[in-house]
Amino acid sequence: MKRNLWAVVISAIVIIGVILGGLVHSLNPPAKQTGQNHSKQEQTTKQSEKPKPVPRQKQATVAPTPSRVLSRTMYSSQLHRNWRYRVYLPRNYDRLKQQGTHFPVIYMLHGLYGDETNLTAQAHSKAYLDRLVAQKHLPVVAIFPDGGNSFYLNTTKEKMESAITNNLIPETTKAYQLAGQNQRAIGGISMGGYGAARLTFRHPHLFSVAALVSPAIWQKVPPTVQTNAQVDAFKVNGAFNQQAFEQAQPSRYLANYLNQEKSPAHFYIETTALDTTVPIADVNLFVKQLQQHQIKPTYQVDHFGNHNWPYWNRALPNAYRYIFNQFKSQR
Repeated sequence: MKRNLWAVVISAIVIIGVILGGLVHSLNPPAKQTGQNHSKQEQTTKQSEKPKPVPRQKQATVAPTPSRVLSRTMYSSQLHRNWRYRVYLPRNYDRLKQQGTHFPVIYMLHGLYGDETNLTAQAHSKAYLDRLVAQKHLPVVAIFPDGGNSFYLNTTKEKMESAITNNLIPETTKAYQLAGQNQRAIGGISMGGYGAARLTFRHPHLFSVAALVSPAIWQKVPPTVQTNAQVDAFKVNGAFNQQAFEQAQPSRYLANYLNQEKSPAHFYIETTALDTTVPIADVNLFVKQLQQHQIKPTYQVDHFGNHNWPYWNRALPNAYRYIFNQFKSQR
């Protein structure tokens, strides 16, 4: 009887223990489960505290490009026709343009009986410019317009001067993202040198540098030019007129130029004493006229070559270098 009673008591204790153990387990979840819950809470907290990403600066997406010379055409409202020009673009031009660069520019004018191709075909302008861009770390654009035989004047046939100032410069400035006057130069050979000087004096707020190589600053126009039917400059009713020539001389505009421009353009002039087309005496006189008006050009007289491409290919690198140096000093 006692043995049975103890068996019942022991069984009751076991049952009560099982019940109490289950209750404790339900009130205290296993450590593993608690750890998972904490981990999730920490992840949620970290995510909410994670700083917002800083926006990256706009990266250039244009691939590197070599320098190049392109033939282009634009419509000129002054010439009433499509007008050809060439443009030199420095290496990585597209990338630099996308980054907001405003490029210094040189407008280079060809000589008599030439066109927009001369200074990149018969002269090695691309090679000269490539070298200077690399040496000076300065991406410069160059524009080579077709000036015909106009001497870059407004004549009875065409208004070339107006086309350059009203069409070429504004439109290329916009199209190629070019800089303003302080980084804008004009230069030329022979007739182009004449045009560069005259355009500088006639338009005081356009150019800060002018480079003239063998400039056709004649005191007397050669008979072969006077009688050439292809040359309309300095003519009245189809015939050469000395008075028209004298009135168009660049030096006639010097006084007015200096009255309007407080910081005159920097001038570079190079020619050879052996030039049989433009006498050295004529160029010397022009330089003297500049000096009399307090303009002090850098003037180089060579004693080799003549009025031709072999000479110009030796002189042009000097003119380009002078322009680059002026651009660097004005930045």
